[in-house]
Amino acid sequence: MNMTINEKVGSNIRKYRLAHNYTLKELSTLAHKSCSTISKYEKGVIPINMDTIEEFSKIFHIAPSQLLSVPYENSSVPEKTDFLYQQYMYAYDGKRKRIMKSVIEEFSTSEENTNSVQIFYDVADLKDPGKCQVIYSGVSHKFGPWQNYHLKNLAHISEEIWMCALDNFSQNKNRVGILAGISSVTMSPSTRKILISSEILKDSVLLDTLILSKEDIQSMKKYNIFSISQLIDE
Repeated sequence: MNMTINEKVGSNIRKYRLAHNYTLKELSTLAHKSCSTISKYEKGVIPINMDTIEEFSKIFHIAPSQLLSVPYENSSVPEKTDFLYQQYMYAYDGKRKRIMKSVIEEFSTSEENTNSVQIFYDVADLKDPGKCQVIYSGVSHKFGPWQNYHLKNLAHISEEIWMCALDNFSQNKNRVGILAGISSVTMSPSTRKILISSEILKDSVLLDTLILSKEDIQSMKKYNIFSISQLIDE
């Protein structure tokens, strides 16, 4: 069953509310609306006007279009907004022995080869990205087979991350790369190996790719740099 426009916008409001760890009461205070009204917005029960959408966008530190934007699935209809696509990012947490999963949303901009990016980092459920540990916002730049990302933590803008992913030109659309920033584990500059995919992947096919390979370690020893050499095979 297709969602109505009200339901799509409401779903986005809920996603960003959860990503910012706001309760319904906290958001109602910030938006000067009742909890009941916020709940009805999120469920798509009542329509939301553009003034209110703009107010929410200021609270969430995003463009108003991002509350209106949704991906078109299995549709040949051209996108009417600046939403481009949604991807999934995977990394291995060695301390907790688990695979961390994140959702990347990209939007077009007026600048050539530059996209606006939101990352819902370390989500509990890839289909419900609002339930994340951190939300990062920034831009990505594409040049040749590489795509660079520069983003900030919306809750603590002094925290930044940088990512680079390499296109392997295969048909499966999986890309290996690195994520660099301040580690919450070591509280020092660090780098993770990541996999970005257009599909939701099973943990069983991810582990060998996300754990540092012998080639990765040999490269570090030889050049004294952390360089990803392994690409994903189909």
